[in-house]
Amino acid sequence: MLPAELTPFIGRRKEATEVRRLLESSRLLTLTGPGGIGKTRLALHTARKRHRAFPGGVWYVDLSTLTDPSLLPQTVSAAMGLPDVSTTSRTEPPTDHLAGRQGLLVLDNCEHLVDGCAHLARTLLRASEGLRILATSRQPLGLEGEQIFQVPPLTVPLEPSAGEPAEVLMRYESVSLFVSRAQAVFPEFRLDADTCPAVARLCRDLEGIPLAIELAAVRMRSLSVAQIAARLDDRFKLLTIGHRAHDTRQTSLTAMVEWSYDLLDPLDRTLWARLTVFAGGFDLAAAEAVCCDDDLPAEELLDRLHSLVEKSIVIRDDDSTGVRYCMLDTLRQFGRGRLDESGELEMIRARHRDWCGALASQATTGWAESEQRHWSRRLRSERHNLRAAIEYCLTTPNEAVSGLHLTADLWPFWLAHAVGEGRRHVERLLAALPRGAAADAARARGLWLAGWLGFYQGDVEAARRHGQESRALAERLGDDRSRAYATYVLGLSAACDHDYPEARSLLSAARDHHEVTGDLPGRWLATADLAGVLGVLGEIDAGVELCGPVIEQCARRGARWNQSYLLWVLADLRRRQGDLDEATRLLKEILDINRDFEDPTVIGACLESLSWVATRRTEAASVAWLLGAAHATWGKAGISLLRYATWGEEHTNACEYARESLGEAAFEEAYQRGARMTPTATIDHVLAKPTKASPREPRVTANVEQLTPRELEIAELITEGLTNKKIAQRLIIAQRTAEGHVERILRKLGCTSRAQVAAWWTSRTAS
Repeated sequence: MLPAELTPFIGRRKEATEVRRLLESSRLLTLTGPGGIGKTRLALHTARKRHRAFPGGVWYVDLSTLTDPSLLPQTVSAAMGLPDVSTTSRTEPPTDHLAGRQGLLVLDNCEHLVDGCAHLARTLLRASEGLRILATSRQPLGLEGEQIFQVPPLTVPLEPSAGEPAEVLMRYESVSLFVSRAQAVFPEFRLDADTCPAVARLCRDLEGIPLAIELAAVRMRSLSVAQIAARLDDRFKLLTIGHRAHDTRQTSLTAMVEWSYDLLDPLDRTLWARLTVFAGGFDLAAAEAVCCDDDLPAEELLDRLHSLVEKSIVIRDDDSTGVRYCMLDTLRQFGRGRLDESGELEMIRARHRDWCGALASQATTGWAESEQRHWSRRLRSERHNLRAAIEYCLTTPNEAVSGLHLTADLWPFWLAHAVGEGRRHVERLLAALPRGAAADAARARGLWLAGWLGFYQGDVEAARRHGQESRALAERLGDDRSRAYATYVLGLSAACDHDYPEARSLLSAARDHHEVTGDLPGRWLATADLAGVLGVLGEIDAGVELCGPVIEQCARRGARWNQSYLLWVLADLRRRQGDLDEATRLLKEILDINRDFEDPTVIGACLESLSWVATRRTEAASVAWLLGAAHATWGKAGISLLRYATWGEEHTNACEYARESLGEAAFEEAYQRGARMTPTATIDHVLAKPTKASPREPRVTANVEQLTPRELEIAELITEGLTNKKIAQRLIIAQRTAEGHVERILRKLGCTSRAQVAAWWTSRTAS
């Protein structure tokens, strides 16, 4: 007999459908996941919905309070309503009772009795061909033929969600659950404009874990939702009051997690605690470098990590760099507490800092080789770990020097992906430096980096000031590498001041310094800017001649990021020569390269340059949306480069031409359309649009009436660069539904790619 539901079953429509499908094709289905994720509710909901398919009976067995595996047969027999057949309890499974029956047995909470449950399930399934078993456990039972379904958290609002109205937020399962449970204990509660931001934050911070959300809702008896959300940093103290239940694990978040912790072997506990120093994920090599020592030998790591994955403590979370792992923040906070109690916290954080430092050093070396694409992706994957290591250096005495060296080694990452963040880190570290020779060496590096990043943000005064101080300090210390970068930063500042002879002198000197130190990426960048300054001075042929061999060198070495900078300068030189087709071809090549790097500086510069080319071609509508897309790309990244050389003049000229040609209203509409597009969508659109020198793609001629309102909505999201998964999240629909809409859009428009859909949408809205 199934226990009655005391509260409504909310959400899980997709998961419930999938579990029912799997149960039809599998005789043993195990729902896995961390504690509180909702395995029991989903299993019981499935059993209720499918009970008519099992005329032989549906039986529910709660094993949470059972500690002796020898009592499993008796417990199952009792759940089936069978009497004892002797003066002692049953010692054999009820195979006779199940013979010939088509039934469903739900075994709930198997994790602490995995071996016994596996033996029981094997025996019962062999004895009765009509039996199916639906188990819930924090780890699989490990039987042949077992089908495993990992129960995910409830859907949560995406960040930012501050502007989403209540009716939209209620479509997220976590929000719907919180509101339902909150109103049960505090009927006056309403989800409205005042409470929406706090509820969205609460559901995100609790990661969609149903138990945590329900425990938070109980606090509505005495706190507002804003007060609850503000206290979630100490969630293990806050979420300790629940409804009275026979299972004490369900009345406290701490008890729920401690149950998992107590079931682990000592080495598993040690690894769980040590892994909490990682932020945002880790791979196997990182875990070995940080977590292994005499107490946790490296040869044990793979088995221990596998055990934590099996027990739903650690989640496999692969990305473009390979196999990675992560942990729900609730479990991470608990493990961090155990690490602190063990006295190992500072030791493991220092190891984590050392690992991040070694990673940054490897990335700097790899940036001169054919590994730029790899390191760009790798550093993006490790972004949260790098932040954690830098924060450790900022908050730990005498660590600012090592933090500054780590941050300086990451200069390619900051330039390509996080200009503003990099500048904040380096300036905080500079302020935290002590006195002494070691600090001065770190200061010389930090100053040129702070100046360089300041230049990218349009803070030319800071770039000049930091560059001068870095160069003077580097010359005193005999640090040729820092002198080269400081001189380069001063050359950029001179170009912003329109002192082009001085800019040429400084950039040429920086190039020579980099040649001496053997710093190829630095030399390539100085060459690119020197060629650009030559173009402004009217020495265009000299600039082209300077670029050519270095572009070839970058291509041979596979240094695609540096190559894209040089190609941008070459494209601008070709534009100045009047070869607009070649300039456009080069700019498109750069954008194609940046499908991998996603560097907003380069992407924004290319879009600006394309708007200047379009101005020369009198294509006013293209000029407007390109300017909007460039502004949005730079604006979101905090980049401002219009003070550099003649860029500001070119930008102003393009804006004035487009405004005069289109009129203010049409210009603003096209500009905003470009600003709404994501960099990925913009690249797709630009690369789908043929140049005058290239063959045209088939033209999409469909009328707007052919698409439904929902399909038009999705076509616009495709133009913004959203994947099917992101479209589904934005519209609160199933991913399969989104995929079906996209397929119908392609078919109706006669398109073969999403890029063609984006091009059609852009041309439609521009007309």
